[in-house]
Amino acid sequence: MNSFFHAIGFLSRIPVPVRENRDDWEKSPMWYPLVGLILGALITLFDMLIAGWFPAFVRAVMDAAFWFFLTGGLHLDGLMDTADGLGAWRDRERTLQIMKDSRVGAMGVLAGVLSILFKVSLLASLPAANPLAVSVIAATVLGRTAVLGMMYAFPYIQEHGTGTGMKEKLTVRRFLFALLCMVIIVIFLTRWWAGVLLGAAAFVVLCFGWQVTKRLGGCTGDVYGAVIEGIEILTLCILVVPGVSVHAIDLAPPW
Repeated sequence: MNSFFHAIGFLSRIPVPVRENRDDWEKSPMWYPLVGLILGALITLFDMLIAGWFPAFVRAVMDAAFWFFLTGGLHLDGLMDTADGLGAWRDRERTLQIMKDSRVGAMGVLAGVLSILFKVSLLASLPAANPLAVSVIAATVLGRTAVLGMMYAFPYIQEHGTGTGMKEKLTVRRFLFALLCMVIIVIFLTRWWAGVLLGAAAFVVLCFGWQVTKRLGGCTGDVYGAVIEGIEILTLCILVVPGVSVHAIDLAPPW
């Protein structure tokens, strides 16, 4: 259970009783999909509390702000650093130096602004057939599971980064456990559209991971953050496409 609390404490600002234990910290990624479920549920609850007080676009801004607050901007920071590094088109060593720099450049600012605009506009544009509860939970769960795909499939190159040791402890059993949790949640929420969402997320993770590994030799913590932001936005983009309808959550068995 301590590894679960480590996952919550790292991926969110939710206060949890964490006992310092390196082994539990390194095992914590297996719980990332469930942390995504908790984050999505909290965002949904927040939206329900403000629904009767504000118009749709203002609600979307407030929902997105609460979303970033819950994560402490951790993944957005990773996206901005990754955009600065990869967008500079320098050699490997210089790219990694740029990504480690605490200062934000033009490409990072652009990526951050676009990410915020995308989330706000997508939340405001969700059709009635794809309620916010379904869309946001699917996005937060898929985003955090995508990191496990990157972690499992591609090398990690930072000797003393936040992911040190996590890749080694992400065994096949733990990876499959996380995937199973994600698949159950996403299928329950989106029914057969889950296949589209999973396929799109897997395609992006593999292509992006391959490109990053080709340029840098592997992934970094910033790349992981960028993947979470990207897959969350991708999920919302699919769910606002006309004709995509997952309907409201129905507790009746799908068969």
